Amino acid sequence: MKRIILAAVGAAVAGLTACSSAAAPAAPGAASAASASHGSVRVPVSCSQQYNTWEQGHGKGLIATLNAVSSAETAGDAQVLMTTLNTSRPAIATAARHPVPACADPRGYWDVLLMHVTAAAATKSSASGVQAAMQGVPELEHQLTAELKQLKHTAR
Repeated sequence: MKRIILAAVGAAVAGLTACSSAAAPAAPGAASAASASHGSVRVPVSCSQQYNTWEQGHGKGLIATLNAVSSAETAGDAQVLMTTLNTSRPAIATAARHPVPACADPRGYWDVLLMHVTAAAATKSSASGVQAAMQGVPELEHQLTAELKQLKHTAR
């Protein structure tokens, strides 16, 4: 358990570092007048634009899937939780390969949430093992959702 916590803290720090120190990717075809004459100057893309691109692309449906897994945990029915995890495995794998943009999740909830859900989905031995891996997921999912709603609200 200590290793999971340390990994989560490391992932959160890495996410914050990446968000604050990395240059934002440029929008396709976006270039200023100066770049036309001096090479390839990239125009930064806002965090809300990065998130919207992710949400409509690789992230499509992932937040809803994580919400469904969280709701199944909250319901307290181990069989429902295990069924939900089984049907969600492809989306969980996609979520691990295509994380939410770091700037949209400055506190690193995504990585910690995925560690828990991935561990639960990989546990095949017992319902109690799945429930242990899922401990804290509803709160993490709630915090992530609040962060993402705040991003959408400030982008308006």
